[in-house]
Amino acid sequence: MRALLAALLLAVGVAACGGAGDGSGACGPVRREPLDARAVHVLPGADEPEYRTDPPTSGPHLPAPSTEDVRAEPIAAPVQVGLLEEGAVLLQHVGLSDEERAEVEALAGDGVVVAPAEALPDDAAVVATAWVTKQVCTDVDTDALTTFAEAHVEQAPDTHE
Repeated sequence: MRALLAALLLAVGVAACGGAGDGSGACGPVRREPLDARAVHVLPGADEPEYRTDPPTSGPHLPAPSTEDVRAEPIAAPVQVGLLEEGAVLLQHVGLSDEERAEVEALAGDGVVVAPAEALPDDAAVVATAWVTKQVCTDVDTDALTTFAEAHVEQAPDTHE
């Protein structure tokens, strides 16, 4: 009986921890964030507005920004929101090893932009954002990040009708 109980506890422990270090379970749930109705255009060089979420998922933004799929420097918040409004998904990271960063950067392209962040909330290693949508990951989980990107790329609002 003890052997059965020990085996059961071990199996539950492995499942709760996400398996053998594969990053499973490293990401929290996908959350819908409140729309920041101040979806106005910000002029280049203007002071950066305050945002209601971090990283922002809506609000004041730079219109029609362009950027590389993989960035070496953090992206300014008005540019982030402008990219999201255009249908991009952002994968921002902090504190990753070279190997982990390469895993995340491999997801870039086809509407997915990867960039470092100066800081992320909640001890996150990677935060995926789309228009009014966010997923926080404490570790690199390429399966979860791919699923997020596939579900949200090109899902921008039609704010200019």
